[in-house]
Amino acid sequence: MALLWWLLALGRDVVVGHVNHDLHELRPGQCDADDGFVREKCAELGVPFVSRKIELSRKNGHVNELAAREGRYAALLEMALETECDRVATAHTATDGLESALLNLMRGAGPNGWRGIAPRRVLGGEIELVRPFWRVPRGATRQILRDAGWNWREDASNLDAMFRRNRVRAQLLPLLGEISGQHPDDLAVRYVKNAQITRDEAEFLDTTAYTALFAMICKRDDDLVVLESWKINTLDIAIQRRVLRRAAQLIVPDARDLASEKIETARLAVEMGAKRAVWEWRKDLRVEWTGAGAGNRLRFWRVKS
Repeated sequence: MALLWWLLALGRDVVVGHVNHDLHELRPGQCDADDGFVREKCAELGVPFVSRKIELSRKNGHVNELAAREGRYAALLEMALETECDRVATAHTATDGLESALLNLMRGAGPNGWRGIAPRRVLGGEIELVRPFWRVPRGATRQILRDAGWNWREDASNLDAMFRRNRVRAQLLPLLGEISGQHPDDLAVRYVKNAQITRDEAEFLDTTAYTALFAMICKRDDDLVVLESWKINTLDIAIQRRVLRRAAQLIVPDARDLASEKIETARLAVEMGAKRAVWEWRKDLRVEWTGAGAGNRLRFWRVKS
């Protein structure tokens, strides 16, 4: 709602796209109520409104957060194409970015994980995803709405301690604020300044890594990338790690959740000329080191479900 107010205040032409996750087990009746709330506000403002209800797979009665995110962005892309919008804007804040960075840190994502949520990226085709509030703490978005006299709805599932992000939000951020003597919103603003520095340096290193990566590819198709591994040992260690990560993303573009420990295991196998090994980096991604005496190759392939 804060994003809608801000875009209209700027005089932008907008179409509001709402994704109904139909999480009836977590929020009985609330998903449809959210849809109706936004629809009614758009009718009041004279703003075009489109909505999609998506079906999410369950495991043990629960929805995977990654599956929900992928389904949400797929729906937003579909609505953007249908309404001839050239970009999708979401209201992710600096606080969301800090939460993501902390979660990334806990799962061992390495320095790239500190970048948190990107302020912009390609969503699909010619459609760009932008996050105008990425420097703004969450508390400020609520103040925007209070000042404007607009109502909003809180997602009750955001209070469910079953989700790790909610525990970071409700328990860890207040604790960090208490320890540092700063409000969590101030911590979030400070975080995004450092994240931008990290992002700028990472882009430079990625450019260098891609140049090195394409020089060592000896075979590539949609589901397979094979590298001449001996060339990795000629690179700086920091570039070696990025080459391995980017090689995986050539065949699984959304593989942004690769643990640094897995990448380091493969890197050390090449460096030490270890025996053949195969690793599961994700459920849909395997990596094989053929061994120094059997081709000296690293093979990355997609596992199809």
